[in-house]
Amino acid sequence: MIEVIGIEGSHEYKVAYAIKAAFVAQWPGLEQSPASEEHVKIAANAKLAGYQVSDVDIVIGAVFHRARHFVVRRPIKDKEGRSVSGVKVRVQNLVCAIEVKAQDGDSVSISGDEVNVRYKGKWKSATDQNVKQVHALKNYFEDQYLDCWVYRCVYLDGIDSLPRVNGLARPEAGAVASSAPAGELLAAISGVNGLGKWGAEYVVSSAKNEVLKKVLEAPVFRQVVPSRLDRIRMDRVSSRRKEAERLAALLGKQRVHIRGHGGTGKTMLMLQAAHLAYELHGRRCLVLTYNHALAGDIKRLLTLLAVPSSDEGGGIEVKTAMSFVSTWLARLGLGTERGAAFDEYEKVCNECIGLLEGGAISPADVHKTIDHDPDALRFDAIIVDEAQDWPQPEAALLTSLYGGNRVSVADGREQLLRGKATDWSRTLPAGEVGEERSLSRCLRMKRNLGIFANTVARLAGLNWEIEPNDEAAGGRVIILSGGYASHEALVSRLLEEAREAGNEEVDFLHCVPPSDVVEDHSGRSSKLARALSEQGHSTWDAANDLIRRDFPRSPNVLRVLQYESSRGLEGWTTVLEHFDDAWEYKRRDWLARRTESSSRLVPNAERSARLAAWHWCMIALTRPIDTLVITLRSDTSLASQVMRTAAKENPDFAEVVGE
Repeated sequence: MIEVIGIEGSHEYKVAYAIKAAFVAQWPGLEQSPASEEHVKIAANAKLAGYQVSDVDIVIGAVFHRARHFVVRRPIKDKEGRSVSGVKVRVQNLVCAIEVKAQDGDSVSISGDEVNVRYKGKWKSATDQNVKQVHALKNYFEDQYLDCWVYRCVYLDGIDSLPRVNGLARPEAGAVASSAPAGELLAAISGVNGLGKWGAEYVVSSAKNEVLKKVLEAPVFRQVVPSRLDRIRMDRVSSRRKEAERLAALLGKQRVHIRGHGGTGKTMLMLQAAHLAYELHGRRCLVLTYNHALAGDIKRLLTLLAVPSSDEGGGIEVKTAMSFVSTWLARLGLGTERGAAFDEYEKVCNECIGLLEGGAISPADVHKTIDHDPDALRFDAIIVDEAQDWPQPEAALLTSLYGGNRVSVADGREQLLRGKATDWSRTLPAGEVGEERSLSRCLRMKRNLGIFANTVARLAGLNWEIEPNDEAAGGRVIILSGGYASHEALVSRLLEEAREAGNEEVDFLHCVPPSDVVEDHSGRSSKLARALSEQGHSTWDAANDLIRRDFPRSPNVLRVLQYESSRGLEGWTTVLEHFDDAWEYKRRDWLARRTESSSRLVPNAERSARLAAWHWCMIALTRPIDTLVITLRSDTSLASQVMRTAAKENPDFAEVVGE
């Protein structure tokens, strides 16, 4: 069995199909054989969320339980350094990262074993890029407890044959020209580190077959299928709104600052602008967020849209803020790629700013660092999502490295998780003024949900209000006692109603408080995800750190994550599990942090803590599109009372089950 995975239409997808055709020609019967006998997966435009390299043009995974061979037609080296050709090689299994280049012969240069390509007038090592992909893939599989060797190859699709030196094709290994036969591709792959032997037989193998079978089940080899809600979001990003076009022209040239409460479309507007900046102007944008789940969600959307992220040709890259800044600190000699401890992080950022301002790190040093690794560091524009929550030294460092005008920000009003709001005006050059846009209309939630959110804010005593969306009528609120999974009939009914409306499981969003998270030998998980799994539902449980690093690749999983990770996400149906527990957790957390930072409690501390908890909870209350389910552990807590009162004030669309 052989299959190609990916979004159709891209250049990489066409090359993946050419590789498939080459394998089928090499091994007749491969297409018809069962997966239990032999299985080859070719993933085009593979996305790795949360790694230094996020795009791999093509990943090949293969495992054979029957004899499959190829013959080495031109000389390559074996493990002993001997030149071999004409030998028969068995392919036991294989994992390989393929870097695809479309440059023609005038833009390809071979130096020893290194392949360089010319892009925008500059030469760039395709081999180095391929090596970085190998390391990212190896780390990716290791994080899933899969230890395998990853082969590599550069696929030069713009030339018909490799250049020849003294009659021999170069490089000897690690690269092939367009439409290479399978045997030539496999020889180029296996010759990079020397062709290995098992006993008397030459063999290509990445690990034991049992390991490779698990590798083929990894998310990177799963087809990402869009749900109905995905398709709506894809249409939103692709739509050429005049406002987005205007902002797209500014990105990278002038500061764009968008403000708005949750649900007003800040992130979507910025993504629209970034997408148009790529399509219309060929720019490469970087989206930074603190939220791993949101980074994965955006990455999923860009995967479905087939938007690239590499340095060549523009596109959109998505990274978490601290990992990106930590990369810079490491490259400038002030830390490691793993980053400093959080309590030391701001101190190291300030130290770096001092070196930049004092000239110890010069602009030439910064440019040289970028040129050394353009895929990781070269961007035409940077978009900071949820910018109100950045440590001030981190914001100052980012703008010192790239310039204040190149950094644009989306600012969630009063959606603070870390304390004092960031002052981004301090990061603009003197005399420069950014383009500001304030959003007040609720675009995510149907009208009734916007009304309910406003009711809760009023009852909680917040100076918080959004404009309900009159163009999207409807929306309902359901309040339950106890856990959501204990209402099994309701769970089934909501799923069935969602399917009838054309939605799927991945369009649900479930938020859980810290009290719902448990840890055992298998790692962290949420009680709600476990309960839903026991009822026969598939889940994507982002309470687990490893799962949260990737995005859901199937439309048939229910998303479960902690409240802290919900910012920027949305769900057709959103379930806020034990909402009163989440509110109480944030109230106590606010008091504890203020007590630690001061010997005396601030005046009106309890009132301030309650307001802080409500502001934080408004983030979760603005996640739903159609249906909001709120479960309460206690009937008497303050948060429960506010929720029940808000429901009673809106009886036309809000119900308290059991009353």
